[in-house]
Amino acid sequence: MYRFSPDDCLWEAAVIQDTTVLSLAEGTSFQTLGVGEGGVVLKVGSGELFTCNDTTSVFLAAVDGQRTFADLVQAVLDEFEVSETVLRSDLRTFAHELHQKGIVRAE
Repeated sequence: MYRFSPDDCLWEAAVIQDTTVLSLAEGTSFQTLGVGEGGVVLKVGSGELFTCNDTTSVFLAAVDGQRTFADLVQAVLDEFEVSETVLRSDLRTFAHELHQKGIVRAE
């Protein structure tokens, strides 16, 4: 089991722009565990299970295939008092990692 945190991301995030729309990839399921409890991501085909912290859970809960990356950043800003510049950068890198792992699709 792998624990997701935006701080874990090391890759460049060039593919994710503010106008990019993210959705969960086919065969991927996300479930929040409740306020302050984070969440889990399951890749059904491989059985991989990932745990998420609160920030990641708010981000993934907002991923609906209609919201842009900028909308997703705003959803997290609405829940946490953090620097928008730092959050945008961290989430862009994190979204890129999720894309690379086949957890989200970017369009």
